[in-house]
Amino acid sequence: MTLRRGLAVGALVLAVVFLLLGLLFKNQGDFAHSYLKKQLVEHGITFSPVSALLPDQKKVPCLVRNAGKPLVTGKQAECYGNYQIGLDLPLVAGGKTYFQAHYNGYLTRVKMFQALKTAPTAPATAELVKAATAADRTSDDLLAGEAMRGLLLTGYGFSVIGDKATQAGIVCLVLSPFMLVAALALFLSGRKQVASTP
Repeated sequence: MTLRRGLAVGALVLAVVFLLLGLLFKNQGDFAHSYLKKQLVEHGITFSPVSALLPDQKKVPCLVRNAGKPLVTGKQAECYGNYQIGLDLPLVAGGKTYFQAHYNGYLTRVKMFQALKTAPTAPATAELVKAATAADRTSDDLLAGEAMRGLLLTGYGFSVIGDKATQAGIVCLVLSPFMLVAALALFLSGRKQVASTP
């Protein structure tokens, strides 16, 4: 086998490999986007209208641009997670995280249970019960918000991986025909050389 023929075969193999990789990456990129969109549509999240945004949120371009729209893309999920939920959560418990609020609620529940054992009908016990109930509600709200924010940002990350897979697929699909043309050119030039050799 001549060098040109070997290079032609190599280029042909690369053309097939690039084609297969391109189709695979493109398929996976499409899957990432369609799967994320399906999941987001099922949750039925809609961006708040501009009139319902906090003053700081009204300064965030992606919240204003998406106001009132359904959340269906990874980029929208990033915006909603970081700026809608991200700016709402600190207001729930004065800036405390779920773990901080939950621990404070736990301490309040411990006091409440002790008071229920020692003085179940005392007004102070009733106040502790109210405080423990409010603390539980606050920590539940924070847990739901932080979990939703984390899921949305994970969805955004999934969409970025899908974008990269799509880009890699397009590059491979563009390279494949070039490698095929190179393989044909090498093969044909090798045949012409063989034909012209006495």
